[in-house]
Parts: sequence; C-alpha cells; structure tokens
Amino acid sequence: MERSSDGDLAQAPTSGAHHLVRYVQHTRRELRRAVEGMSIADLEHRVGGLNSVAWIVGHLAWQEQTYWLTARGEPAVADLDAFGHGEPAAAADFETVYQAWQRVTATADVWLAGLDEAALHTHVHGRSLFERENVGTLLTRVSGHYYLHIGQITAIRKLLGYPVPPFVGSQAGAMYD
Repeated sequence: MERSSDGDLAQAPTSGAHHLVRYVQHTRRELRRAVEGMSIADLEHRVGGLNSVAWIVGHLAWQEQTYWLTARGEPAVADLDAFGHGEPAAAADFETVYQAWQRVTATADVWLAGLDEAALHTHVHGRSLFERENVGTLLTRVSGHYYLHIGQITAIRKLLGYPVPPFVGSQAGAMYD
C-alpha cells in the first residue's frame, strides 16, 4: 500500500475527544500499519479459507457505518452491504473499499468527536444490539473487532512472506488521560 503524499498513513487523532473515541482512532491507525507495504494483489488475495484483507477493510467500514451513521438515521456514505455481518466473503477491490473506509471513518468522526461521558451512556436505537449496549460499549466492541481482524491480517502477512509489524505501534493520541 502506498503512503499518502505527506508520507504518513495515519490520520491525526481527534484532539479533545473522549478516550474511547481516541482509542478507536488508534485501532484504525493500527489497521493502516497492518496493511502498509502489501501489494494490491496480495491485499485482494484470499489465502486459504481466510477473507482477503480488502474484504476485512470493507467489513470494518460496514460496522462503523452501521454503528455510527445509519443506526442514527444518517445516510450511508458507501455501499458496503457485501461486507455485512454474516455475509459470505465477497471479492473486493482494495482501493475502492479503502476509500470507502476512509469516507466512513471521517464522517463518523464528526459525530464521535462530540461525544462526552454522558453520551457514552446513551443508546442508539433500531437493533437489539444497540438497545443492549450503550455507545461506550459499542466503542469498546469496535476496538476489539479491529484488533481481531488486525490479527488475521498479521497472519495473512506472515503466510505471504511479508514482515510482521511490531505489536502495537505508537500510542500517540491514544494515551489515557
């Protein structure tokens, strides 16, 4: 994967955002680090029975769009139905899903950046999961989901002969305060 024109794959964390929001942003930076240096062909390739990295990125975008946008009545910013929960592994064009993931996360961050402690105890309505788990718990779920898939990407990297990045990169922007 190519670096952006400024040479940095990571977006700056939302300053002043709640720690759980900053931690989700940290896991997104870890996802970028996990795919860095892989060829587009390998990002789109299924190794064994594993989903492709491209599918994984689309799946994470689908989750964030579902949790932070459409569940609140906001319009979807990308067609990610092929990457939904329980969907079979779809062929995925990495550049397309990565751009969709960037749009989804940038749009979600507008709302997430404004969350305070009281808002984390509220619920997004519309699905039973959202009724049971408050926004703070959903943020924690999203972080765990990212790390599960980052582990899969790490395994794919190893199987394809890529070096494995050191465990957990810089905590800049994610430090608990």
